[in-house]
Amino acid sequence: MLGRSRFRSRARFLQSRALPTLSLDFLSGTTLDSIITFTRSTTATFVGSNGLIQSAAINAPRFDYDPVTLAPRGLLIEEQRQNLLLNSDILGTNLSTQSVSVTAQSYTISFYGTGTITLAGAAIQVVTGTGVYPSRRTLTFTPTAGVLICTVTGTVQFAQLEAGAFVTSFIPTAGAPVTRAVDSASITGANFSSWYNASEGTIVFSGDSSRTTGSPVARTFQFDDGTSNENIRSGNTATLQVVDGNVTQANVVTSPAIPFDGTVFKFASAYKLNDFASVTTGAVATDTSGTVPTVTQLSLGGSFAGGILSGHIRTFTYYPQRLTNAQLQALAA
Repeated sequence: MLGRSRFRSRARFLQSRALPTLSLDFLSGTTLDSIITFTRSTTATFVGSNGLIQSAAINAPRFDYDPVTLAPRGLLIEEQRQNLLLNSDILGTNLSTQSVSVTAQSYTISFYGTGTITLAGAAIQVVTGTGVYPSRRTLTFTPTAGVLICTVTGTVQFAQLEAGAFVTSFIPTAGAPVTRAVDSASITGANFSSWYNASEGTIVFSGDSSRTTGSPVARTFQFDDGTSNENIRSGNTATLQVVDGNVTQANVVTSPAIPFDGTVFKFASAYKLNDFASVTTGAVATDTSGTVPTVTQLSLGGSFAGGILSGHIRTFTYYPQRLTNAQLQALAA
């Protein structure tokens, strides 16, 4: 009798346990699930499992690795960037002194090596390298509009000057600046409707972002109908934002906030009529008033309107139920 009692208890537990209808793990493989549509109109670099910088073909996803520990970091999703420095891709040959036209906005310069790049003209800085690959030296600065003179001494390799407030993956150049296009990963059509529940659901996300600024916003995910009128998404300060009929229904801000500094984070968010919640590592934040929008697609690490993560997606899991607050805390731990 005791054995039967234990069996029935286990059966009841399994019946009550919520099971995901979508579970994406970007740490354990080198191919995407077939339901994901991935595009990028240019080649792009990433760190391979051997710790070396490698090139991914057009429309090929990048599964990035830590260059020191060789641990997988997940699917790399980045915004469009351009490397303004010329002849930066010649291994074993140092960057040459050159001048670049710049505007009055944030730029980030980066390179590997023990040499220096002395900036003059539009900005005055001395950027000293910290060592050979994988020790990357980066500096973000704001010049005046004009000509930036980059004088190179010593070992300076894989150099990059890009408009933006944080560094991104290396963009090789030869005789002209080169642009790396934005990464896009989405699920649409029957591949979306087969697992999505329009009435209620729970999203669990883990990853990181290299952004150091909230403009534009860094989206970890976005459900929408192809417009800004209907969406369920994350933001910089709110891990759950809900818009229905172009009216904000919920804006759930968690404490602590997501760290947009390259640190790995995890959170769980849930939606249901008049019942929204989200949690990182603290208490569950809630919003008890609002309707649920009608959406038709999912964007991972961004949205159709921009707001790119510029970081890694480690895992994305979806449950077709509004899980309890206790379950949300357990999933976000």
